[in-house]
Amino acid sequence: MSDKVNAIWLSDKLILFLLAISMLLTKDIKLAGFPVYSLLLFLAAFGWMAANIFLCPKEGGVFRPIRYWSDLMVVFVIFYEVASIVLKLFQDPDKGAIDFSGNAEMLAFVMLYLCGSSGRQFRETYFDVLLYGGLFVCAVFLFPHFTGIQVEGYGVMGDNGAAASCFLLICMVGVYRYCFCKERLRSCFYLAVTGVGFLALLVNQNSISLWLMTAYFIAMPVLLRTTAHMVKRNAQMFFLFGFMLSNMSLLTGYTRMILTELSYSLEHSVYLDLLLVAGGLLFFHYWDKIPEGVDLERLVMRKMRRVYKGALMALGIIFAGTIISADRWSSLGDNMFGKAWKGFALPLVEAVKQGESGFYLCFREAGATVGIFIVIFFIFLIGRLRRNYGLDKPVTGILVLISIVFMIQLLFWNPSANTLTIYFVMLLSAAFQKEEKVKMTGIKIRGEALKGRSTRKC
Repeated sequence: MSDKVNAIWLSDKLILFLLAISMLLTKDIKLAGFPVYSLLLFLAAFGWMAANIFLCPKEGGVFRPIRYWSDLMVVFVIFYEVASIVLKLFQDPDKGAIDFSGNAEMLAFVMLYLCGSSGRQFRETYFDVLLYGGLFVCAVFLFPHFTGIQVEGYGVMGDNGAAASCFLLICMVGVYRYCFCKERLRSCFYLAVTGVGFLALLVNQNSISLWLMTAYFIAMPVLLRTTAHMVKRNAQMFFLFGFMLSNMSLLTGYTRMILTELSYSLEHSVYLDLLLVAGGLLFFHYWDKIPEGVDLERLVMRKMRRVYKGALMALGIIFAGTIISADRWSSLGDNMFGKAWKGFALPLVEAVKQGESGFYLCFREAGATVGIFIVIFFIFLIGRLRRNYGLDKPVTGILVLISIVFMIQLLFWNPSANTLTIYFVMLLSAAFQKEEKVKMTGIKIRGEALKGRSTRKC
């Protein structure tokens, strides 16, 4: 047992524990007035830090917490939080009980950063843990919508933006695991979990999350190696998502399965069906050009990647233009085009107005100095993402994509502490992990590249 317990083994178990409690412990439980999740988060982060400090030297390694400029910024955060705790200890006792949960969470994030910046690998087992926990979270969320029995006390239920952030994470991880899994039975499991995640995302009815999920589907073949196998499975999940979205009006308006009131328009569902048909025709027109007998896992579709890149740019322009020109959409006429576009644009504009940016919340709660500090810190991390990204590193690539979606979310809403922890760990892995590149050699077939790649198991 003593030979088994080392820094790598203990760190791995603590990360698994951290991800598990972050997905499952969504209920607001307090122990002597202190949130249980904040306490467990601090203990897990402290244990990871202690494992690196005390066990690494025994194994001949060196734990160097200070490597980059962003590390120095984190050191200042430690001094700031310690000073804040000292000031709270000397505050007026008449003000009541002192709340140290925010300080504990901030110190936990600091320790997570110092450990994560050492290059810890994000193992694919971690993705599965997120999906197992995500299936439970989605089931708890959907239970009152299908039964009418209310479940009180779960934090992910009370805030539309926090719930959307959680369901987006589940859907993004599920899509990735389905696209790269080679075992049929496990692929069916990933398909089922992701389908439940799609349903929870649609029932939550946050328009921004639907746009971000669409962008994620289009961005996957852009940021990852565009093999025909991945494109095929990505398209399957995309059409499943679109099919479920276009049929929500039938599910909510013509059946009694969902007992809560949701506003999905049948007319807009028809427009979505037409878009799906048009997209499907274009996709299969291009897909039919692939010669028979070609190994789809070796065929890299470079032309298709350019198509996805153009579609992603167009979606970004439409998204930004819709938000910037928010005041004009209500004045559109009641003709067919005007009604159709208002049905897509107005819910998005309303969701943007109702949400509260996570960055703005930092400025409002902590002041301009701390807000600017956090923005600069994220800029440093974005630079690290760019340097660490590569098409030959698929796990890092998907972590980069999820991290980008996470930072976009912070512009529109503030995730819960549980989901924020998971995104933060994934962001650190995307920025600092040293993933071994997948070696490839290739030849040309009808304008596409056929490349041999090392086998990967899910």
